[in-house]
Amino acid sequence: MMATKYMYYSALFFIFLIMVFVITISLASVQVIKNQSSLPSNHAAESFTFGNMTYNFTYVASNLSEQEAGLMNKTVTNSTFELFAFPQPSIYPFWMKNTYYPLDIIWINGSTVTYIANATPCSFYDKNQSDCIIYNPYNAGHMANYVIEALSGFTNRTGLKVGDKVVIK
Repeated sequence: MMATKYMYYSALFFIFLIMVFVITISLASVQVIKNQSSLPSNHAAESFTFGNMTYNFTYVASNLSEQEAGLMNKTVTNSTFELFAFPQPSIYPFWMKNTYYPLDIIWINGSTVTYIANATPCSFYDKNQSDCIIYNPYNAGHMANYVIEALSGFTNRTGLKVGDKVVIK
């Protein structure tokens, strides 16, 4: 009888250990998935190359708060470039609220430019910016996992166009 009781408690203890193990693995998996969704593998990107020229990123937005801020309320020059790095290809709209300089917005899927918008700041349209234009490649179905913002005229000066290859380092 004592042996049966011992085996019963041993089995319960073994089941308890298995449950703790499964819960621990589950929680660790959730944390890994959460980290992957907020920081893509390219979050340390420093520059991009087009043709034979390399341009350094001034800003890299790899999480939601950085992406929402973008170049709002920032001075933008010919050497200002911001990379928006997303965890997976999708359609990402942009708007120009509180952005005071016209921008070239360049959507890139992998290494291929899929869409370019020459964006005008909302401050040019409306004091309260309620009618702020949203630049959205959705209608054309252009996927991207990167978006680069540069001072307007960058694509014209460099000849960058849809279909070109851009290497992000």
